[in-house]
Amino acid sequence: MASTTHRCKHCATPYTIERSGVDGFCCAGCQQVYQLIQQEGLGDYYRLQDRVAQPLKDRELTEVDALALRRAQVEVEAGSESGRAVFEVEGMSCMGCAWLVERLANSQNGCVQATASLSQHSLTLEWRRSEFDLSVLGSELFKFGYRMRSTPSAPGSGPRISPLALRCLLTLVFTGNVALLAAYEQFAAANLGEGEALLSLLGLICLCFTLLLGAAPFFLSSYRAIQIRRWHSDWIPMTMIVTTAGIVAFHCAFSGWPLNVGCLILATLVCVLIAARWLGALISKRS
Repeated sequence: MASTTHRCKHCATPYTIERSGVDGFCCAGCQQVYQLIQQEGLGDYYRLQDRVAQPLKDRELTEVDALALRRAQVEVEAGSESGRAVFEVEGMSCMGCAWLVERLANSQNGCVQATASLSQHSLTLEWRRSEFDLSVLGSELFKFGYRMRSTPSAPGSGPRISPLALRCLLTLVFTGNVALLAAYEQFAAANLGEGEALLSLLGLICLCFTLLLGAAPFFLSSYRAIQIRRWHSDWIPMTMIVTTAGIVAFHCAFSGWPLNVGCLILATLVCVLIAARWLGALISKRS
């Protein structure tokens, strides 16, 4: 008789009861973290989760080195009334993880501000010297499956341009190339001859790069949300991109639209959507 496949309540990993299931979870580790999240009233983690996390399984995690974290705190606080530093955090795999790490850090006594970066797997902390205990935070994160490294770095010492900003910039560059190709095709239509096919090919290549850079994040997060059977706001831009692509393909095939014009319409939409995401992230970070 075939085994029934279930999905873990915490990480959405497929599992079977016969092999590794533990009362609705793929492993005991996921069950423990799920219970902690519910007990602490942090259920919004699952609303924000946008991808399948790596299951904890039953692996043994190395205990937190409290002494090393205390030494790191003393090092940061030397010569100042407050502390501010960036720490690497292992285990963050989605926006829900970043939200949870921030929430746990901000709830600690003496914490002034905590900001988690999913792209850099880091936590930027600012705290009051006499009230905050870095080792307590490290132990709290460890309970939820995250590990904070004890080697701090100065804020702002990392790359100044975020991966999302770089993605947005490159998308804009390729969209600009499509616009130039479409403009040249329109103004030099009478003299193109066989060169029109080459311009169309170049436009398609630029559109492909635009989709890979600008549209892929929306499709990936939507696909992961479908895997864990949860609503995700990226379904809206994904639907917009797919619908626009279908309309453009129809008009280019049956209504005589120049191919580069269709490419420009779709590339512009993708560029606007990824720019909106970057601006939203920037505003959220500054607020």
